[in-house]
Amino acid sequence: MSVYVSKRNESKVLFLETARKLSAHTLTYCLKAPKRLTFFLTKDICSLARKVYYEANIANGIIPTNKIDVQNRKMHFQQAISACENMELPLSELKARLELNPEESKKWNEFAFKEWGRLLLEEQRLLKSVMKSDLERYKNV
Repeated sequence: MSVYVSKRNESKVLFLETARKLSAHTLTYCLKAPKRLTFFLTKDICSLARKVYYEANIANGIIPTNKIDVQNRKMHFQQAISACENMELPLSELKARLELNPEESKKWNEFAFKEWGRLLLEEQRLLKSVMKSDLERYKNV
């Protein structure tokens, strides 16, 4: 049975799909970066994007039955949010480095950085929303 588009709500696990998209987008565009930037910037950017996805996936897999599980779930969500926030600095460094050389900059388009920004903000919003709902859901555990 399908639901009308106007009556659809945001999925509770949309944060996982957004984290997956962030990881895929990051890998796609970091592979286009100049080879000499691999060990200085793109390796860190890819690592942080994967961390967002892994931590969100781990947190989603924890079904709290006691206070320790609730705390572990919260910790993994916080680590995912932290990785999102930490991606902003190397991304801005990468953008600045690419703008120094116009030939390398041609491979990139403004869409790549706008999409990174959109995905990072969306992921942070979704993770914070899940953490807020967890507070209510597991307050009596």
